Amino acid sequence: MPLGGCLTIKTYQLDNKVILEVQDKGEGIKKEILDKIGTPFFTTKEKGTGLGLAVCKSIITQHNAQLDIQSSPEGSNFRVIFNIGS
Repeated sequence: MPLGGCLTIKTYQLDNKVILEVQDKGEGIKKEILDKIGTPFFTTKEKGTGLGLAVCKSIITQHNAQLDIQSSPEGSNFRVIFNIGS
């Protein structure tokens, strides 16, 4: 996200789910790598390890939650969706 960009973090309940949403107004994630992000050791950063999002995905799975990632040239939206019962 370029300097001066906007990052929004919010939580809300939708039916029987609690959603943690992180949205930025950066340049978005390129389509050709969108399916690869979160794969252990995949990185686009010169000094990255490719483990950050992989660890996050593991923690999300351990909590029986889902990760939804949407991206466009106007920014990206990451949602962690937790089930809170029926």
